[in-house]
Amino acid sequence: MEKIKKFFKNNWLIITLSLVGAILRFYNLTSSLQFLGDQGRDVLILKKILIDHDLVFIGPITSVGDMYLGPFYYYLMAPFLWLFNYNPAGPAYATTLIGVITIPVLYLITKAMFSKKAAIFTSILYTLGYVPITQTRGAWNPNPMPLAVLGIIYSLHQAIYKKNSKLLWLFGLSLAIALQLHYMIVFLAPFLIWQTILILKNKKSRKYFLSSILIFILLNLPLALFELKNNFLNIRGLSYYFQTNEYQKFSLLKLLKDMIGRSQEVIGMLLGFGEKTNPLRTWVTNSTIATLIYYLIKKPKKELILVSVWILTSITTLAFYKGAIYPHYLGFIMPITYILVGFLLSNLKKILIIIPITFISLFASINYKPLLDAYAGKGNLDSVKKTSEFIINDINQNQHQNYNLTLIDGTRDYKAMSFRYFLELNELKPLSMSDYPKTDVLYVISPYKQTNISNHPIWEIESLKPSKVTQVWEFHKTENIYKIERL
Repeated sequence: MEKIKKFFKNNWLIITLSLVGAILRFYNLTSSLQFLGDQGRDVLILKKILIDHDLVFIGPITSVGDMYLGPFYYYLMAPFLWLFNYNPAGPAYATTLIGVITIPVLYLITKAMFSKKAAIFTSILYTLGYVPITQTRGAWNPNPMPLAVLGIIYSLHQAIYKKNSKLLWLFGLSLAIALQLHYMIVFLAPFLIWQTILILKNKKSRKYFLSSILIFILLNLPLALFELKNNFLNIRGLSYYFQTNEYQKFSLLKLLKDMIGRSQEVIGMLLGFGEKTNPLRTWVTNSTIATLIYYLIKKPKKELILVSVWILTSITTLAFYKGAIYPHYLGFIMPITYILVGFLLSNLKKILIIIPITFISLFASINYKPLLDAYAGKGNLDSVKKTSEFIINDINQNQHQNYNLTLIDGTRDYKAMSFRYFLELNELKPLSMSDYPKTDVLYVISPYKQTNISNHPIWEIESLKPSKVTQVWEFHKTENIYKIERL
């Protein structure tokens, strides 16, 4: 009992922050949960793993380049779908729980690398931040990335700066997981190469580094086998993407300009000061960079150099990226940004205490409004389930064969993956996503009222012609359903 009391006495702050973080992340989660096409696709695969015992060797497909991630995310989420009795909210609660766990881990790592004071500032910001909160409230493969990133930076710090090479197994494990969660981690490649060179300079570290390589290979083995079987599909996709997006053209002036924009996203956007450029986001970013430069010139602590190079590498490589950057793309740098800002705030002299107080107050006020909007958002999980049950009843009553689904809602999920999940969960078997030309009965789902639906210009409907609308069900609180049958 005394040991427990002592533990709570010594760690009351991080325990409190973790509890606050849990409340902020779990609050109204189910009611605001969005069950969209990506989530429908994922739980369909999890169902096949759990019920059909159909093991998978690849993970989700990327939104850029049509490449496949590794399957780690699916196997991580599968137990939670089972625990929640195949309710799609299960994986969302899993990623949210991982987000909560990230808070004390971030505190402990920041404390080990810098100081307790820096860890406090970092944890407060990360606990209250709109971006870290919302990026965990949902089942999506990039969401657990910050925890994997913390494993990478901590193991590197221990191996290179604390000469504790035994933890290099954590480096291989964390990097393998990160690479399977989101390919944006590849933008950190120059930094990782530099760190590898530093590790290999120490002869005592080499055998431990070998173990990290073996762990990395083992975890990525399923994806490697997939590559061999499919003529290196991912590598060809990555090569094609770079060739067709003008990455071969280089302009130093444009690179510097793009670095300014990316720095605002890596710092200002991740701190919750807006996804679009605005004066406040620019001021916060520039102030952070100016303060960082001051500390690097004044007394460059090796841990600060490590964090700074991580951030500089990310900003530079992201400047070559031609697409838009969204917060979930930046999971590989999110906790590092918070560590940096926490360190900078903690190192201001006592006479300047007004600065961290003002910054945290400004940070809280800016992050408060979008967080309330996220809580107030209406989820669609219940609506998807009710709509699916309606279609299931109609199929059973009419004993339809060769039926299929399509969705028209602006998300481009024409295969209606989330609705398809509930049909398959109820042991109904709509035709596959490539068999629309064989379909006799098509259920068109849309949250908007549709007119002349049989002539809607999408392949899923066009492939049914000649056809006619045989029944229409329009509702106020759930999606509208239009039944089209082949003539």
